[in-house]
Amino acid sequence: MQSDKPAKVPSLIGKMLANAPHPNDIRLLAQRFHDHALEPRSTPEETRALVADLGYGSIDAFCAAAGLPAHLADRWTRFGISGEMRQVLLLIAAQRRAMIEAVQAFEAMTHVGLDDFMRERGLL
Repeated sequence: MQSDKPAKVPSLIGKMLANAPHPNDIRLLAQRFHDHALEPRSTPEETRALVADLGYGSIDAFCAAAGLPAHLADRWTRFGISGEMRQVLLLIAAQRRAMIEAVQAFEAMTHVGLDDFMRERGLL
């Protein structure tokens, strides 16, 4: 029994081209395909570490909090994330660390429980 998957590839390419009204769109679609299918991805372990650095216990929990579909969490758990998404998560993690450091500096100067207040609300 032959697979019908190769026959679907031209159909997929046809759909992509049909949705690209300008020649530059074809270039952008090709770049997107390259970035997501051919560029190196973060490993699943690196992805788990990134979402943990963001305060989530799992990739599933992160995706649910972000409103992302469950199939995306499954894919990230199995294959990791694209280089683009890795950069976005690294930026968010850096901003989170900066917020934590700012709260700690504030508390050291004022002795106000801002850290506990923000933790209770899930911000740290």
